[in-house]
Amino acid sequence: MIEMAAWRNLALRMPIIRQWRERREFEFVVGDIVIEAPKPQVSKSVRKSLRKNDYETAETYLVRRLVRPGNTVLDLGAGLGLTSIVAAKASGHGRVVGYEADPVVAPLAEKNVRRNGVQVEIRNKAIAKEKGACEFHVRRSFTASSIFPSKGSRKILVEADAFQDVVDEIQPDVIVCDIEGIEKEVFASANLSSVHRMVLEVHPQVIGLLAVLKCVLELAASGLSLVESLSFGQVLVFDRDGSSSSIEPFKSDRQKDRKTAAVHGAGMA
Repeated sequence: MIEMAAWRNLALRMPIIRQWRERREFEFVVGDIVIEAPKPQVSKSVRKSLRKNDYETAETYLVRRLVRPGNTVLDLGAGLGLTSIVAAKASGHGRVVGYEADPVVAPLAEKNVRRNGVQVEIRNKAIAKEKGACEFHVRRSFTASSIFPSKGSRKILVEADAFQDVVDEIQPDVIVCDIEGIEKEVFASANLSSVHRMVLEVHPQVIGLLAVLKCVLELAASGLSLVESLSFGQVLVFDRDGSSSSIEPFKSDRQKDRKTAAVHGAGMA
């Protein structure tokens, strides 16, 4: 044991080993994408999800399949930039614009975009019903930060763009939306005529189930229908013409493991 400890200490003093270990702490490979998620800006829980390949898996799966070459994509709540990067790879030369309100996280998204060699415009702003300054409540894990206050959150002021103004400017074909409850305010009477497909993560724990239902009905009034076969948990898929229903639904690793076990069990029976 003493010899092993001595060898380990010697190895960690070697620059190449030390650098590899340090990179492993903040660099994560998600398919063909490399994401930097350094401490302390990114919480342990998010880095653990990235290491287990369990971070935004449903969203990235759906974005890869719903975004078509040449599409313009609006990514609301871009976080570390993963879904924006996936959208840029899927759209090719299409325009991708990502909004991230957190002033600590937005620069990480920009860095990850550059690291992966894609073209994405990251805007460090919130999305709201109306343009202007708004309160933003930062939590330890940025994925739970929101304009809604919560226990343990820290209030800051950020600039917000009006949802409809942004849609009118960008004219997106696809919207990817994870804005921690703001969805309950921005879809009412919205003109979404340019939008053909949407991936929307809803937050019933923040806004309640009735508000989620209201979002679904408001999107239906805009011509975007819920695609139940593609929706997974709190991640809902909408489209305008029903063509998305032919896509193979997302299955989590746990579901795949259960299916594999069932097949093996049937083969052994």
